[in-house]
Amino acid sequence: MVCLLTSSLLMSGCDGYAPPPLPTTPTNPALSTQPASISLTASSNFEQQLEVSATVLSADGHPVPNVTVAFSIDAGNITPFAVTTDAAGNAQSMATTTTIATVKATIGGGINASVRVLPSVQCAGCAAVAN
Repeated sequence: MVCLLTSSLLMSGCDGYAPPPLPTTPTNPALSTQPASISLTASSNFEQQLEVSATVLSADGHPVPNVTVAFSIDAGNITPFAVTTDAAGNAQSMATTTTIATVKATIGGGINASVRVLPSVQCAGCAAVAN
């Protein structure tokens, strides 16, 4: 008699149990449209202009279009100074310098990146100094 009572209690306890639903990851489309980082590259070919490229990404790693990127160089010229990112989150500019220089790209919120570049053009008298 005791065995029957025990098994009926166990069965009734299991009948009403349903596991909790699996947690879902909240999605926030706004995260994909807000700039969170910028990466910067520059070619540094002697006697040529430097091709400068910035890529703006959201916190979840997606490219962000329509962001104004301000380019600068500490020794030389860069044009254009301000460029809006394309659909792939990219903005390009061209620079020239006669010395080792730092190129910087900045977007809103104080987010920036910089890269050191070699001279893009030979300066007058540089060959004489090197010898």
